[in-house]
Amino acid sequence: MLNAERSYLSEVPVSGPLQMYVYVHDAILRGVAGYEDRAKCLDRDDAVAVAKFAAELGWFHEMVKAHEKAEEAVLFPALNERFAFVAETYAYDHDDFEPHVFAGLEEALAALQRARGRGDRSEMGDLLYRQSVALHEHMRLHVSKENELLLPKLEAEFDLDEQVQIAAAMGGRFEPAMMGALISWMYDGQVEQDREGMIRFLMRVLPPPDFAKLAQLLAAKDTAAWAQIRRRVPEMQISTT
Repeated sequence: MLNAERSYLSEVPVSGPLQMYVYVHDAILRGVAGYEDRAKCLDRDDAVAVAKFAAELGWFHEMVKAHEKAEEAVLFPALNERFAFVAETYAYDHDDFEPHVFAGLEEALAALQRARGRGDRSEMGDLLYRQSVALHEHMRLHVSKENELLLPKLEAEFDLDEQVQIAAAMGGRFEPAMMGALISWMYDGQVEQDREGMIRFLMRVLPPPDFAKLAQLLAAKDTAAWAQIRRRVPEMQISTT
C-alpha cells in the first residue's frame, strides 16, 4: 500500500526531460491507492457520494487512457525502432486493463447505483472494493515496470535532444484543457517536497507566459499551499494576484 506522506520520486532514477513522466506515474499510483481506500469506506447508501466517486473515477480513467495513447503513439514506436519487442509487453498491459480492470469497476459502480435494497448495495459495494484492489495492483505493477525498467533504458539509450522531442510530442497529444487539469491533479497529489521539484521542473521546460498561467491556476486552488511553494522557490518571480 502506498504511503501518502512518502516521496516515491526519489526511487526512480530519472532526472532529465522525461522527469514529467515520473510525476504522472506518481500521481497515478497515489490515485489508485486513494480509490481503493475510498471504495473500502464508501457509504453505499449515499447516492451523492457514490455518484461523486463514479465521476472522479471516470475522469481518472479518461486521463489514464490519454496517457497510454500518448505512449502508444510516440514512446513505443521510438523504442521499437531500436529494440524489437521491448514495448509490446507494456502495450499488452494497456489492452488488458480495459476488459479486466476498468470494465469491472464500471460495471460494479453501475450495479451499485441501480441497487435498491440495502443488502444489494452492500454486495455491490463489496464488489466495487474488490475491483478497486485489482485496479491498484494491476496499475502498481505496470507503473513500477515502466519506472524501474523502461524509463532508465530510455534515458540511457536516447540522447538529450531525443528525450526532449519525445516528451514534447507526448505532451502535444493532450488538449490544453486536459493538460491543465492533469497538471493540477498531479500537483494536488504530490507531497510538499515533490511539489517543489515539480514546480522547478515546469519552470525550466515551459515558456514563461505558459508557466505564469499555470502558476495562477495552482495558486487559486490553495493559497496556503502556494505560499509555501513561493517560500521554497524564491526565484519564482511572478505575480499570481
